[in-house]
Amino acid sequence: MSADATTAVERPERAPSLGLIGHEYAALDPVPAKARIFGLADQAAFWFAATCLPAAWFYGALMAGATGLPGALFLILVVSPLSLVPWAFLGWIAARTGACSTALVRPAFGLRGSAVPSVLYLVFGLGWAAVNVFLGAIGLSFVFAGWLGTPAFLSAGYEGPMTVSIVAVAVLQGAVAVAGHRVLRLVQWAATLALLALGAVQLWLVVTHWDPAALLAWRPPAAGLTTSIGPFTYTITIALLVDLLIAYNWTWEFIGDFSRFARSAAAGTAGPFAGANAAQTWWFTVGALGVVYLATTTGGFRPEAADPSSLTVSLGLGWVAASIIIAATVGTNAGNLYASALAITNLAPRIRLGVRPLIGLASAAVVPLALVPLVAAGFQATYIFWLDVLGAIVVPLWVIVLVDFFWVRRGRYEPDLFRAEGGAYWYRRGWNPRAIGCLVGGTALYWLLAYGFPDIREIVPVALPVGLGVALAYGTLMRRERAEPTILRERLVATSRSER
Repeated sequence: MSADATTAVERPERAPSLGLIGHEYAALDPVPAKARIFGLADQAAFWFAATCLPAAWFYGALMAGATGLPGALFLILVVSPLSLVPWAFLGWIAARTGACSTALVRPAFGLRGSAVPSVLYLVFGLGWAAVNVFLGAIGLSFVFAGWLGTPAFLSAGYEGPMTVSIVAVAVLQGAVAVAGHRVLRLVQWAATLALLALGAVQLWLVVTHWDPAALLAWRPPAAGLTTSIGPFTYTITIALLVDLLIAYNWTWEFIGDFSRFARSAAAGTAGPFAGANAAQTWWFTVGALGVVYLATTTGGFRPEAADPSSLTVSLGLGWVAASIIIAATVGTNAGNLYASALAITNLAPRIRLGVRPLIGLASAAVVPLALVPLVAAGFQATYIFWLDVLGAIVVPLWVIVLVDFFWVRRGRYEPDLFRAEGGAYWYRRGWNPRAIGCLVGGTALYWLLAYGFPDIREIVPVALPVGLGVALAYGTLMRRERAEPTILRERLVATSRSER
């Protein structure tokens, strides 16, 4: 289909001075061909920089908690790439349609029903931004400790320096995000090149200070490693980590927000897959190596202290740590903030504020959220719980979208997905109760299996049966739309006109 022929919701004119850094397209604005400036290499570089972030090394450290480095490497080299395949195809849909991530859910959920996943997108974007800011600030606290002598994270009196670090990271990432997608493209290229250079230095430090044989030989205690939050106790097993890994990879919800700027569907699909897979393989491995190194030298398993920044500081190269933190955190969170602003424009398509002011508001909202872990006990358990919450939502959500596009709609979305109301995706006054029911049911099933049968969950990842169940349920409920796409489309259009 041609997105250029679609009439978007009218919005106030942007100032001409913004032409240099590009017009920013809201959720109901299809991106025209002339604005699709991201090639395959651009997409790969963007996602390489975006997925090099503190949360990645923290999750890599968690992976080593199951069976040591052998188990972590299985998850990193086999499970993670496989789980990124369906996620990458969301980029295919965005590149084909010119639609951002929040717009991609409109054909399945209905033009008004898409408000439900849009609210969830807003939670994802702001929540991940807050998590990443906090993890990035941990690294900065070690840098400041080395440079200024202030207390590092978990040392007595660390709260003050951590607060300063959080605010500093939040301001910087907000400035980059407000600049928009053209500037982000350049920033991500610069971050990618810097991270590659810094990674070479990091690798040199690792091989000159760590004993590979000792790291490979380390195993967690025979009874396993556990962590608790409230009434929930998690045993870190391969099955749990598979669930969390799927949740981690599938909550890169802004893939559509930048794949819509891809020059081709291949660029919008293969670029994100290649960049994200390369970066996460690297950073997951660094986190796993880091926590095992700490465990073998200190006897303690502390994923929050296994990041390359604090390790590099401890090895005497603080400026490298600072550069890693800034490049990794800012590059990633700028995308999260951008996605949050787009979610708002889908929730309120006629809002008078442009995308950039909304990004600024999202940036400000992250600061208090990032301060929460300073007063919450057990960041490791909080992190696992956060990923579990996300997994219960994103698994059924993205399965519905993928089944809807590739099976129900036979690989084609109509320009009506950009309408404010009416058209082929109007359903019942803008809502598709079948999609919403599958999302709610899938989320409930995920939580039932994960927390109602914890012993089974330690052996079998719940994401797999939940995803399969949602796919079968949604495909069955929407079978008539697949059987009679043209007739049904005409009926829906007629119905929408009568309702209006």
